[in-house]
Amino acid sequence: MVGKMLVWGLLVGLAAGILGFGVSKTLGEPQVDKGIAFESYVESDVHHGEHEEELVSRSLQNSAGLGTGAIIFGVAMGGIFAIAFAISYGRIGTLTARGTAAVLGLLAIVALYMVPNLKYPANPPSIGESDTIGHRTALYLGIMVISVAAIVCAVAIRQRLRLRIGDWNATIVCGIGYIVLMGVVYVIMPGVNEVPQQAIKGVVGAIAGAHTTFPPTVLWRFRVASLAIQAVVWGTIAIGFGYVAERQLARAAVPTPANFADQQG
Repeated sequence: MVGKMLVWGLLVGLAAGILGFGVSKTLGEPQVDKGIAFESYVESDVHHGEHEEELVSRSLQNSAGLGTGAIIFGVAMGGIFAIAFAISYGRIGTLTARGTAAVLGLLAIVALYMVPNLKYPANPPSIGESDTIGHRTALYLGIMVISVAAIVCAVAIRQRLRLRIGDWNATIVCGIGYIVLMGVVYVIMPGVNEVPQQAIKGVVGAIAGAHTTFPPTVLWRFRVASLAIQAVVWGTIAIGFGYVAERQLARAAVPTPANFADQQG
């Protein structure tokens, strides 16, 4: 049964990755193009028209590259989700298969995306210094690991408290504990603010004024697109896997001649 669930998790993750690619292509890539255009204009203005040749063409990046990355991410998350479901089902209350999948999906998007991104939000190209990429990546991965560990501990503690103070009270207590802990982590971990503040001249300067910064609407739309992609991926995994898991569990519960023979043996 676990093996079948894992296979279904991978298949649902594949579908989620494809849908995520569609959302990214539709909502995210236009903002990425604008960010790249801003960066190119700044660099050409600073370096007097010099242009560094791309190792990988932009058309390849936003088609095959983007699609491959989205599908790999979706399949990987689908497999991890199936394993988490197998461990959690029946251990987080009296939830059905769909209910368990829905809760896991919500916890996943909160722990893996929303909480880390409140501290280190997603940014398009041209935001962030090239020399600090490794540092910023380490900070993001660090807070993501802390967030996941904290939410796993919160769920485990809730299971013990629910027998004493009830489901709702245990959920509220553990939820507040998670928020307080991550608030402390937010304060301790360093902030990152590398939105460019270059002076732009030429045509852009004539239109927008003598000086301008990275367009705030582009930054906002990119972050909204990033949230939409994650919501679609995790929503698809949670809903799709919940449906499949419920059918598989119901089918396994129906007596068959083979099951009856096993029970008699």
